[in-house]
Amino acid sequence: MDSFIAPLERVVEAAEWFVRTPSLRLLHVTTSSVLRNPVLSHLTAAELLDANRAPFFVLEAPTEPGDDGWSFRTEELRLDWDVLREGAPASAPLPALAPPEPSEFPLAGFAFELGRALSLLPPSVSGLVVVLAPVWIRDAARWQSDLELLLRETVLTNVRFVVVETDTACTAPIVRQLSESAEHVDATVDLAAAGEEADARLAGMKAAPRGATGVQLVGGAGPSVLPPPRGAPPSLSPEARAAHAGRQGVAPVLLDSDAMRDLRVAVLSAAAAMRDGDLVRAVGHQREARDFCTAHGLERESIANELILGGYVLSGGSPERALDVFEQARARASAAGLGALVVQAGMAIGACMALSGRQTDAAIAYAEAGRAGAESGSTIFAIEAYRTCGQLRLATGDVEEAARAFRRALDVADAGGAEGSSAIEAARALATLCRSHGLTAQADSLEAQAGAMDTAALGPDARVGSARDA
Repeated sequence: MDSFIAPLERVVEAAEWFVRTPSLRLLHVTTSSVLRNPVLSHLTAAELLDANRAPFFVLEAPTEPGDDGWSFRTEELRLDWDVLREGAPASAPLPALAPPEPSEFPLAGFAFELGRALSLLPPSVSGLVVVLAPVWIRDAARWQSDLELLLRETVLTNVRFVVVETDTACTAPIVRQLSESAEHVDATVDLAAAGEEADARLAGMKAAPRGATGVQLVGGAGPSVLPPPRGAPPSLSPEARAAHAGRQGVAPVLLDSDAMRDLRVAVLSAAAAMRDGDLVRAVGHQREARDFCTAHGLERESIANELILGGYVLSGGSPERALDVFEQARARASAAGLGALVVQAGMAIGACMALSGRQTDAAIAYAEAGRAGAESGSTIFAIEAYRTCGQLRLATGDVEEAARAFRRALDVADAGGAEGSSAIEAARALATLCRSHGLTAQADSLEAQAGAMDTAALGPDARVGSARDA
């Protein structure tokens, strides 16, 4: 789709210009969340250009009101240096960075580490490119001030920066200050154009003749009437399809391309109607999708579509009606033994109760969802459910129950892995809670645990790799 391709093309062009123009100190990229990872991949691919002689480091720690993120960026920097060392030729090995120097000021510590890395580069390398891609910036003034100080630091003259922001433009004032030494590229998605393209594809899917194959099934162009067959085997009869499906252990409808296209049309029509603000039409199409799945024995898909249906009803401002839908979905998921869907339905129930002002009931619903997630092995959902329960308990002043919920989230993380979850937020919330009640040792331990999880999440295999690993 052009609305997604065009922003990436602008990124590729800007990255190549940045590599070929040493006078640029800063490239500022604003993008949409859906394109964040592709944007980073295209940016770091510029490291492979023949004109480039500088390694790229990608640092993704966020900036919070109470945490500027530079301590974590220092850890990311050291990890990227280790990756660079591993890839260095045996004829020109890179030394390891010395143990980090303790610093009262995280930004100064980061600048020191960056300067130290710069000093260890061989003469054939022309500095460093640091890609600052915070997952979010929630303190714009602090971010601007810190970045301005880094750009002014004379020791870091040979460091050039690329800043990638998702759904914000906090760096824009610095781009204006630097004038000709900075470039900005808009890599955001044109939502109106994306909607028009989606509508066109949906219309193409609807217009495709029965029995169409290939690109027409997903809205691509094709004849309005099927061409005569040219030696192709005849399509399976319903009886043959059922027999084949039985041998494969799947529902017969999954082998019926026309029926599955009808399902896709219903789901996409509901999404398009919701985007246009037509709640009645969205609910009608989504109910059609759910009923289709139910009628054809697709229990998991039916419940998943029922959860989406409840979400549409909730978005329309009817939490009590949505609650009925979610409770029905949870009962069906529980009867079918679909643990992950039980947890999702339980969390949706908690959200409905919270929106209705029933905070205590909502916390109980989230706790039940967390317990169901832990029992079914749905680790990420369980952690998020317990963490949200803890936040709700804090909001109602029930500190003891809040601490218990946060601790359960961490216990689940310890047992099943925290990658991709909100366990880090739970650890920090519990640390804040302990510190506010004078439990300093417990707070320090929890903050260390959060730091360890954060560092593990930023390991080479879990983060966006540099172009060196491509």
